[in-house]
Amino acid sequence: MSKQVPLAVAPRAGSGKSEAKSLRREGRVPAIAYGRDLIESVALSVDAHELWRALNTDAGANAILRLQLDGEDQLVITREIQRHPVKRTMQHVDFVTVSRDVAIDVEVPIPLTGEAPGVDEGGLVDQDLYSLPVRVLPLEVPDEVTLDISDLGIGDTKRVEDLELPARVEALEDPETVVVSVYFESIDVPEPGEEGEEPLEEELAEGEEPGEEGEEPAEGEAGAEATEQG
Repeated sequence: MSKQVPLAVAPRAGSGKSEAKSLRREGRVPAIAYGRDLIESVALSVDAHELWRALNTDAGANAILRLQLDGEDQLVITREIQRHPVKRTMQHVDFVTVSRDVAIDVEVPIPLTGEAPGVDEGGLVDQDLYSLPVRVLPLEVPDEVTLDISDLGIGDTKRVEDLELPARVEALEDPETVVVSVYFESIDVPEPGEEGEEPLEEELAEGEEPGEEGEEPAEGEAGAEATEQG
């Protein structure tokens, strides 16, 4: 379950590119906080290392952060992270305020557990859904929703309706959506005589010898034909 993670932030005066670059050089990430619990959005900056630690708990990006905004503590969740296209470092972060008693929509990872017997039979495990959209109270967001596949044979599937969700967690995905399946990968074996194969001798037309139709006459044969015609 999500826990409150304290995170120190500092207000910033402007929102221009030059200020953002200066903050990043100092090891800080420009940020903004907004939501119905705030009269207006607040421009902030946060230490890059502290932010990384806050978002790398078991809750991941769903961590509920506690910031001090306008002189009082506010609970927020990370809504958007902009990253450098090459270095993948955080360039900007959006925080949205949340209330303890108001449900929020988040994505929760679906790790698989167990070993499918179908794999020993030559099958392959194919996971179609890696995270589940859910609606839940902020402090009750599960870190993950595990799915046991130890009873799956070849041809078996498990769907969203098979997931065991904690109490008061509502799935926002169609119950019939396939999460994982085990299938047998067939191998195409070419049949004799398929395109690309040389015809066998017995497949030649009756009375037809190889090279008869359209074949140029041998050198001696050409001279004999000319003599007969003359």
